[in-house]
Amino acid sequence: MVRLLALSGVAFGILLLLGWFLSAGDTPDYTAANQDWIDWAESNGSRSGVGAFVMLVAGFVFLHFAGAMRDVLGRAETTVSGSVKLAHTAFAGAIAGIVGLTMAIVMIGAATSVGADAEPIVSRAVGTASAGPYLVATMGFAALLGASGLLTLQTRVFARWTGIVALIGAAAFLVTFLTLLQGTGEDSVAGYAYLPGILTLVIWSIATSAAMYRSDSGSIR
Repeated sequence: MVRLLALSGVAFGILLLLGWFLSAGDTPDYTAANQDWIDWAESNGSRSGVGAFVMLVAGFVFLHFAGAMRDVLGRAETTVSGSVKLAHTAFAGAIAGIVGLTMAIVMIGAATSVGADAEPIVSRAVGTASAGPYLVATMGFAALLGASGLLTLQTRVFARWTGIVALIGAAAFLVTFLTLLQGTGEDSVAGYAYLPGILTLVIWSIATSAAMYRSDSGSIR
């Protein structure tokens, strides 16, 4: 049963990609005409609802993965002198990240759920407000991947390349913070860093989950 729980990271990676691409997260600019917001809700209504459902399932699975990861990273950290509690940081980041991302995608799903009948002023408000949980998610995932990457390079609890991938993902998520300087109501170059952040999170989750599953003793090399 414990080994099966380790595979939750693989399931999460697949569900996250599915939920992400089904979600209508690319909202019109805040200043776009009302008709653009109506068209957005109409073209994404049913698909975005499915994406929100899938993301809820992904979040549920991820909580199990985060628990398993916390246990593995915690044991690895005891082998390093002068531990800085990176495992705790990774776990806290995992919770903040998945809550923020799930909330954002569910909000988008709700905003488009009535299709063409959606009030543009409501769609605009919800679509704009979703930037908050999206950015909370980047903060959490940056902490998760950054702490996990550093701990992996220190202890080799996972393959070295997974630590490098994690640090790249952390950097990508941190870049998205810059969207606040331009304004979240418009497309920002920094916002494009969200996709590579998500992709590295998926790769890292699947790779580390598979490594945990293959380990019989719980000490992953």
